[in-house]
Amino acid sequence: MFCVVSQGEKNSLNQCIPMALFNHIALRVSDLSRSKQFYVRYLGLAPQFEHPISGPQFETVTGIRGFDATFAVLSDEKNEVTIELVELSPPLDESPSSFNHIAFQVEDVDELYARLVHDGVKTISAPLTLVHGNEKIDGKRFFYFLDPDGNVIEAFNPKDDLYSSH
Repeated sequence: MFCVVSQGEKNSLNQCIPMALFNHIALRVSDLSRSKQFYVRYLGLAPQFEHPISGPQFETVTGIRGFDATFAVLSDEKNEVTIELVELSPPLDESPSSFNHIAFQVEDVDELYARLVHDGVKTISAPLTLVHGNEKIDGKRFFYFLDPDGNVIEAFNPKDDLYSSH
């Protein structure tokens, strides 16, 4: 197992943390249909599934209040990384990039959260387990945090079939 260990730190949280697996990029878009057509036509991506999301869980974990979202997940057959196209309604005043983030699948989302908090890294929320009517995402445990430049990163423990097309 490949692990990342910080150099020179000596504390109880400086244990071998399994390397995270890169999973998806989320892009906020102004017109979901137009954006899906673009990625299918020009990059050969295939739609995997689409689902609406709203409510207090997503407001808490993303830090964005008062919106409904529709996610369209696309991927190609040669790559395990997916693109989530996200349309918010009503549209936010911020630029479409305000919801953009990269996501990593981790073995233990709670352990990573504890390490980040201990080290003073800014988190948007504590981890939560999603309760949702779409079985593909129901049960996903995740949270968002910021890198040193303020880029948003999602860490999650997925359900086994989160991005499977079956």
